[in-house]
Amino acid sequence: MKLYQWDNQNLHNSVVFEVDPLDALPLRTTPTAPPKTTGTQVARWSGSAWEKLSKAPEQLPLPEPDWLPLIATRRYQAEVSGITLGGLPIETDDRSKLLVNGAASRAARDSNYTLKWKTFEGFVDLPAAQVLIMADAVSDHVQDCFNREAELQAAVVDGTITAEMLDQGWPA
Repeated sequence: MKLYQWDNQNLHNSVVFEVDPLDALPLRTTPTAPPKTTGTQVARWSGSAWEKLSKAPEQLPLPEPDWLPLIATRRYQAEVSGITLGGLPIETDDRSKLLVNGAASRAARDSNYTLKWKTFEGFVDLPAAQVLIMADAVSDHVQDCFNREAELQAAVVDGTITAEMLDQGWPA
C-alpha cells in the first residue's frame, strides 16, 4: 500500500512509500493521495482529507520554551549527581545531604566523633574534621548548582539563553 506523508504544518512533503497493508500507519501518513499541485500550490492534510492551497501558509514560529522549569530541573539533576572528594564518591541526593548535615552537626559538637560512612566499596571511618570537610564540599556543590541556575535565569531575562546553555557550566 502506498502512503503519503505530511510535515509539521500538515503539508504534503513529497514523500511516498510502500508499506504492508497489515501494518499500522506511521505517524503523519495516509493512504489517500494528495491532489495534483502546480506552481506555488500545496496540498495540506485537514485531518480527514487533503485540501489544495494556492501557496504554503507562513511558517509559525516555534513557541519559546518554558525556560524556568527546564533550568530548575537541570539544576536538580546536577545537584543530586554526587561529588568525589579525595577519591571518595559522595552521594548528593536529598537523603544523603540530610545524613551528611546530621553528621556534620555532631562533628561540630564533638571533635572526637568518628563517622562510619558507607561507600560502594564498604565502610570508611571519617574523623570529625573530615566529616566537616565533606559537609562543606556537599554544601559548596549544592550552592554552585544554584549559582548556575541563577546565571541561566539571568540569561532568560536578558534574552541570551540558548538550549545548549542548559548543559554547560554545571559543577562536576
